[in-house]
Amino acid sequence: MFERLSNNDITNALDELITCFGVKEELPFNNLVAFLQKKDTEGCVQEIATRLGLPIHISLSYIPKDFRPGNTDGFRSSALARTDWTGHGIEGITAQVSIPQNLPMFGTSDLQGYLIRVRVSENCHAHPDTFVAIMEHELSHVLLASLWSPHKDSELHTDLVPIILGFREVVRRGRKTIESMTSGNITTTHTTTYGYLTDTQFEFACDYVTERLQHHARDKNRLLTLVERVQRMIRRAARSLATFRDYFRYLDSHPPKRMKKEHAERMVHLHGEDYGREWESRITSVRKSAEIAEAFVRPLNHYTTGAIDHLRKHTEVLEHAFDEINQIIEAITKDERIMRKYVSFIYRLQRTLWHHS
Repeated sequence: MFERLSNNDITNALDELITCFGVKEELPFNNLVAFLQKKDTEGCVQEIATRLGLPIHISLSYIPKDFRPGNTDGFRSSALARTDWTGHGIEGITAQVSIPQNLPMFGTSDLQGYLIRVRVSENCHAHPDTFVAIMEHELSHVLLASLWSPHKDSELHTDLVPIILGFREVVRRGRKTIESMTSGNITTTHTTTYGYLTDTQFEFACDYVTERLQHHARDKNRLLTLVERVQRMIRRAARSLATFRDYFRYLDSHPPKRMKKEHAERMVHLHGEDYGREWESRITSVRKSAEIAEAFVRPLNHYTTGAIDHLRKHTEVLEHAFDEINQIIEAITKDERIMRKYVSFIYRLQRTLWHHS
């Protein structure tokens, strides 16, 4: 069935899911495997649910490793090993996830801490990467069900959810197990594939998501660069304003005997208007915009429709802020240069030494 799917079928499914969930940068998975190495299977499953955005509470129980999965007692079941190297079903790690018919809708308070029962076979620690991969798949069914998605039972859409939500590498590692057996001079390698997508389809989906992420990463880096440029300009503006105020105070206490007419008129005007306070207020406003943008963009790793819109808006705000801070610096520098002509060299030297001590 899946072998007959075209790239367009997979692309359409991905686009539909990305519209709903967005795409997430690759998440570290070593700590997921570490849970299993410590035999903390429930902690592992709980962490997977959290990373998928499910605010549910996992209740885990074990079943015998030779248990044959079946759709009973309200559980949906999955045997991790779909086929062996001969193409026949074999005994594998079993996972069962209970999805109640009245599962609360995603985003509602009723889903917070909602109990989801999970059964796993006793040998689930035998292949940690594979166990993580299958639990991501099964909990993706829960995620789709909580959204009342028409694709909640679609194995294609469910296989694609972990790919768009940052689990690409662990699924890549866990979807195949390779075992070698040596008899005399002959070594036989057995490869078992898990999941529903073929290797080609899986890599196509990963490449498609990676390309989308690269586009978003460029926009993120552009905003980060803009934040850093604006912050540098803010520091420069603050230094210029400090110089302006020092020179202004100096000339008030050491009025020059002679001054060009246009310079004298400008000094009179500066005394009549508190430009220093106005510039400081504008610098503070730009600084706040930069801080808000930085707080948003630095931890950004999940590109939903809303996040992409915020990314665009923050970029527009900071582009305007960059122009604003440039205008402020130009205005301060212009008056600073006028006053500098009438400030003694000794004071300027002393001021430099004060600010570097």
